[in-house]
Amino acid sequence: MRQFDVTTTFETSSEQLWALLQDASLLSKLTSFPKVTLVGDGASVEGNVVQLRIGIGPVSLPWNSVITLAGDRAFCDQGVKLPFPFKRFCHVHRVETREGRAVMIDEVTFDSYLPNVLVERFVLRSMFKSRATAFQNILNS
Repeated sequence: MRQFDVTTTFETSSEQLWALLQDASLLSKLTSFPKVTLVGDGASVEGNVVQLRIGIGPVSLPWNSVITLAGDRAFCDQGVKLPFPFKRFCHVHRVETREGRAVMIDEVTFDSYLPNVLVERFVLRSMFKSRATAFQNILNS
């Protein structure tokens, strides 16, 4: 298993940032690679199963997660049906206020059929970086 955190600060309120995180349908708009499509309900409430389709070229693969924990400005999505190369995936989303700004903390724990360090570096880190840029664009619009 490999664990890493991504912390991103935004010039907005934590309430506004938290509101954006409450709907998984936003993933379709925020993620340019891979292409993400929400199938069904995307509410980030405990017990909900979030079903996604991950498109890589002409192939579309399922990514299903269950929201296993939801609390005060935090929730966890636990992968239950994952595309290659993932064996396990757990993502805790948290929003905090620091020095008057909203801070999004992503705590990711995963295991892969490929070397975890390579998946983190070449897939996940770039995905989270582009997602942060997309969040900033939405908040600035």
